[in-house]
Amino acid sequence: MKTSLSSILIHGLLLVAVITAPAAGAATAQIGTAQVRLKDLVRINGCERIDLIGYGVVVGLNKTGDKDIELAKRTVSNLMKNFNIFIDPADITSKNAAVVMLTAAVNPFHRKGDRVDIQVASMGDATSLQGGILLMTPLLDADGRTYAVAQGALTVGGYSAGVGGPGGATETKNFPTVGRIPSGGTLKYDDTVDFVKEGKLELILRHPDFTTAQRIAEVIETVCPGGSLARDAGTVSVIIPSEFLDVGHASEFVSTIEALRVTPDSCARVVVNERTGTVVLGGEVSIGTAIVAHGNLTVRVGSSLGVSQPAPLSQGETVVVEDVQVEVSEDPSRVMLVPQTSNVQELADVLNQLGASPRDLISILEALQSMGSLQMELITL
Repeated sequence: MKTSLSSILIHGLLLVAVITAPAAGAATAQIGTAQVRLKDLVRINGCERIDLIGYGVVVGLNKTGDKDIELAKRTVSNLMKNFNIFIDPADITSKNAAVVMLTAAVNPFHRKGDRVDIQVASMGDATSLQGGILLMTPLLDADGRTYAVAQGALTVGGYSAGVGGPGGATETKNFPTVGRIPSGGTLKYDDTVDFVKEGKLELILRHPDFTTAQRIAEVIETVCPGGSLARDAGTVSVIIPSEFLDVGHASEFVSTIEALRVTPDSCARVVVNERTGTVVLGGEVSIGTAIVAHGNLTVRVGSSLGVSQPAPLSQGETVVVEDVQVEVSEDPSRVMLVPQTSNVQELADVLNQLGASPRDLISILEALQSMGSLQMELITL
């Protein structure tokens, strides 16, 4: 077998030379994928959650509420009008209230009177919502309909204590301006979900893939012959058998197919987050033969202040000058042959031998992909 040097890429001090991979037809190891329940791969069309949003006021704060924000003053003034109390917003100086935004997610098949959890976040310059109580606030759906009302005491997973400013100190843990009201919202409507349309179900894949959709249809065929079809990469249509549909037991049929297990397929992907240095490689990622040379360049720039003193009787002025020091160091690079790998374990072993940090690994993977030696989809977060 012959190999030839195809190209060289210089990325900083990263040198990657890719050599043509072995001839097609070489044996490759099969990568196994665990079987997954159908209910974890798909959702049923028509069974969507409802997102709610609201705007309200949290009171009872111990001088940690909004201070100079005009929005808080006007909100409190408008609130008091509901009780026939009229106050000029300019006269409100209290720091015990804060304007907040509310969000909630309502699961399908809910009923009027059900309770939901509420997330609360400060909009102004409040320093903490600890100990606050949310006054009754309407929650709107995407159509602007008042779908629920929220009220109750907040639980905050953090705190802020101390005195700021000169001579003071403060200590903050987590995010005290974000809170939660468990079961703080009351729903006003029933959810009229119609997940059966013309005697059919539509299964929507959470991660669309043609191969996975076809496998789902084939597995359903084992319990319902002639009743399933993969319409595209994201949708599988299932005909509900008459013995279930005629007696109103569609839910029983759904429960039956949810328990089926499917081996999902996936594309070769590498996900990198350069901000945190996180690299995640999928099980199908493989690499062709390559030569990798990797080194690190470190540049340190520092400065110090000195005094330039004039000579005696020279009538000069004493001035402050800056002394800049630049230091450059380069770690010894390692040149290494990366053999063709067929699974992620072999690739991990090779990359570990390079001794590269996660951030260096990101550059290596990007260079290998540019050269065509790494066949995969690179996703950057």
